[in-house]
Amino acid sequence: MTLMKHRTSKILFIALLAFAVVGNINVAKAQYDVSSPYSRFGIGYTNSGKNQSMVSMGGIGYAFARNNEVNITNAASLFAIDKQTFVFNMGFDFTFRNIANAKTSSNAVVGAINNISLAFPILDRLKVGLALSPVTDINYLGSDTLFSSINSVKTFEGNGGLDRFVLALAYQPLKTKTDNLSIGASASYYFGNIYRASTLQFLTQKDSLGHVRDTAGFLDNRTETNFDVSSFGVDFGVQYFHTFGNEDILGFGLTFTPKYKLSADRRQMFYTFYTDGGITYLQDTLQYKEDDANITMPMKLGFGLSYNRPNKLFAEADFTFTKWSDFEFELQNKNSLKDNWQFNIGAEYIPNIASAAYFRRVAYRFGFRYDNGYIFLQDKRINDMAVSVGLAIPIKQIGTRVNLSFEYGRQGTTDNNLIKENYFKIGLSLSARDRWFVKRKYQ
Repeated sequence: MTLMKHRTSKILFIALLAFAVVGNINVAKAQYDVSSPYSRFGIGYTNSGKNQSMVSMGGIGYAFARNNEVNITNAASLFAIDKQTFVFNMGFDFTFRNIANAKTSSNAVVGAINNISLAFPILDRLKVGLALSPVTDINYLGSDTLFSSINSVKTFEGNGGLDRFVLALAYQPLKTKTDNLSIGASASYYFGNIYRASTLQFLTQKDSLGHVRDTAGFLDNRTETNFDVSSFGVDFGVQYFHTFGNEDILGFGLTFTPKYKLSADRRQMFYTFYTDGGITYLQDTLQYKEDDANITMPMKLGFGLSYNRPNKLFAEADFTFTKWSDFEFELQNKNSLKDNWQFNIGAEYIPNIASAAYFRRVAYRFGFRYDNGYIFLQDKRINDMAVSVGLAIPIKQIGTRVNLSFEYGRQGTTDNNLIKENYFKIGLSLSARDRWFVKRKYQ
């Protein structure tokens, strides 16, 4: 009975933790805003949701499967969770970002929960995983000054983003001493808010009484739109591993995300206003409407190949293609989005897993990723590249580790009056494994 209470307490603790994250997701989102001008395009600044183990190896994951890690990138990977075992991952990251153009630069520090996930077996060959993670973040502010017969300034701003809750299943139809084949599928529930606003202000001057008047005879106006997203998407995955006579393992992974639509409730308001003494006053609401909207998300295909010498060396290379030309969201210019590809490569090395020297049992990781960029501006792709390193620090309980990741990257360029972002990320996560479903024998 004591054992049952102990296990039940763990289950209740994790369930309450998950609900706490969901209940406070808006707080976490406010802390995670990326302040990136490029988050204006597509669905915003995307977050892979990968745990720190994969991030420190360049963001790999398609052919990655372990009994002490939850990998939602490829649902088929859950087959590796041992029977009678419960696995829990939780991670945080902090980003230091420098944003610069040819003339000025600014800095930002942001951070929040990166992911929370758990997995456990249902049957010997059927495993389930649950995860909660941010998907996109939006936070931008920019303006264009229009010089013509009527001089004006147009300002664009946006904030918010999406999160997702994932339910993943993996089934293992082939399981032999040398060959393992698994198939997986995940259903994701996307939720969140996206706010976008466009403001048009005309040049003004003060009259003889000191009041601010519009010299052109036009009223400043603003359009504000809120999208409350609540919708589902699906992903599919396959993994195959072959074990050679020397116990080395060659792995193959494939994922597919079909094109799908995210449904949203849209609330839009168009109104005029005036500013006096630094205070903005609403003048007239010209239009207010509520209706339905859709965001068309692109098809994505991923492929990975891995090599594993257990408890010694692991290496993987991934390739991803995303058809961003199919993306649709309001009146966004489709010419600014292009189909793109991404390449990730990473490795892990453990000097001696059985050594008495502690740091020879630590796993050392490094990686590189390159994305040729799906944003196309001023005849240039906004590419993104990064190098990463990390550690997996074992603690007393078998299979439980603290993971550290460090990533330095660059996105964009200052050429053609564009913006370059340099960023440095620090990630911390806990990967915990425990044997839960074991019958104890008492004398």
